[in-house]
Amino acid sequence: MKLIDPDPLLREAADALAPVRNDIVVVGASAIRVALHGREVPVSPTRDVDAGTSIEAAERVVAALEAAGLTRSTEPHEQSFTWVRGDDLKVQLIRPFHPFPTGAARGLPVNNTIPELRTHRVAVAFTERPDEPRLWCANAAALVALKAQAFGRTRHDGSPVDRDFSDVVLLLDHLLDEIAGQVETDLTMRRRVLDAARRFLSDDEAVSSAVRELLATDAFATAPQARRATERAATRCVRRLDA
Repeated sequence: MKLIDPDPLLREAADALAPVRNDIVVVGASAIRVALHGREVPVSPTRDVDAGTSIEAAERVVAALEAAGLTRSTEPHEQSFTWVRGDDLKVQLIRPFHPFPTGAARGLPVNNTIPELRTHRVAVAFTERPDEPRLWCANAAALVALKAQAFGRTRHDGSPVDRDFSDVVLLLDHLLDEIAGQVETDLTMRRRVLDAARRFLSDDEAVSSAVRELLATDAFATAPQARRATERAATRCVRRLDA
């Protein structure tokens, strides 16, 4: 179990989702912050908590959110999968593919890595109650795979999302030992992590995207430093996992 001192956003989300804690796994930016907790690593800020759930649990999860006072977002681009409470809490849900989704699951974005989180997740407790699991988060290897699937996405206004690239760089750079252990017996997840790392060794735009975000968050002082770190992290990963 991982022990963290959560930010207010994650604490509120854990409270809201407590009745369905075992039905969801936190992914995305909040999970990145959990994975890198305790390391002096600047991470891009976030205003929402992304969580994966199953088709079967979607109705329960939505009911729990609404019982906690969250309502559907009024923004057209996110209304089908986003619940908000004031300006402080936003929860976005995703689910695996199903040919005939019904109810709340119908409007949720699809990601087929979600079922694999059953074996690629870590229980998280908060410092004030170190023996009490508060939520599940995707582990570092799964986060690399999830982020790599999102490479090249854009926001609803058409602007590129650079942080997917920089998040993978930070995970590979700081958590390679953890990742190696997590994929040791899972060849599919190992391949996904390797594919993500190799992207930085073959695609200069991927490197440039990572560099832009790493500079924006002050992770590095100069573009050459950020570029060298990106290429180094990718090279180390490939050498370690492709041995």
